[in-house]
Amino acid sequence: MQIGAYGKIGVHVTNLSKYERNISVPSLEIAEKMADALEMSLDELVYGQQNEKARIRIADNELLNLFNKTQDLPDDQKKTVKDLLSAFLLKSNLRQQFI
Repeated sequence: MQIGAYGKIGVHVTNLSKYERNISVPSLEIAEKMADALEMSLDELVYGQQNEKARIRIADNELLNLFNKTQDLPDDQKKTVKDLLSAFLLKSNLRQQFI
């Protein structure tokens, strides 16, 4: 967080440093002020941005790119992709159970 931002939040820079290093957790009130100062939602502050979360959780870049392209599809086609993935995963899980 920027040095000047702690003045807007009303928290000492030492505490902000602890929050950034995951040594301490701010109260909900302080977290809301931090999100406002950074001009982001509280969800983005706590959970990160969607693309960053996906990048962290999905190591396969080709799969990540396919998911990103899927987001641009119409809702009915997105549902079809979800149904296909669900069916494939169900089949895979059933195979695992019987092997």
